[in-house]
Amino acid sequence: MEKKEIDKLKEQLNKVLSFVDPAYIKALLLLQKTLDGVRVEWAVGGDLSEALETIQVEPDCIEIVTSKEGAGQIFSAAKSYDLKPLTIQTIKLQRNADINGIQYPIYIRRLYSEFFLGSVKIKVQGDMQYKIGDWDWGDKLEFDPEYVNVAGAKIAVVPLQVKYDIYQNLGWTDRAEKIKQALQKSNYVKSRLF
Repeated sequence: MEKKEIDKLKEQLNKVLSFVDPAYIKALLLLQKTLDGVRVEWAVGGDLSEALETIQVEPDCIEIVTSKEGAGQIFSAAKSYDLKPLTIQTIKLQRNADINGIQYPIYIRRLYSEFFLGSVKIKVQGDMQYKIGDWDWGDKLEFDPEYVNVAGAKIAVVPLQVKYDIYQNLGWTDRAEKIKQALQKSNYVKSRLF
């Protein structure tokens, strides 16, 4: 790869960090430091994971996706912050699923806690499951994370392909299309690197 192409790639990566609010980057790095040394598997989910992978969305918090055990480990490691107690929660999302033109409410069940790092809300979600309408609960969300470099730190994120599949299944075609475009760009960049 020529120096010119490498410089262009570096410029594109810097754009990612330029449209993510620095408060989120700072909080994410502090969270990474807090959990350093704790043997816990976690990944950034929600809008921030997409923003870190060049999708133009504005996060309003840092969502951490982990297992039930991971939620407990994070709760213990972050106890110096003002954490809400871990509770099993079922919430209804504001947006419905759109399946074959029919709207269905979407529910999430999770082991949940939250706290703030500076002004940024951190949501810890263990053993997340989705449910559409009155259907059965889906399997717990499990995946092999992807990694992004955030100011020199290796941060696990929910893979774009997983998010694409979820959005497609929910009928959120607008969100799925953004992911699809990012995946296509990513494959192009990878093909240019190797």
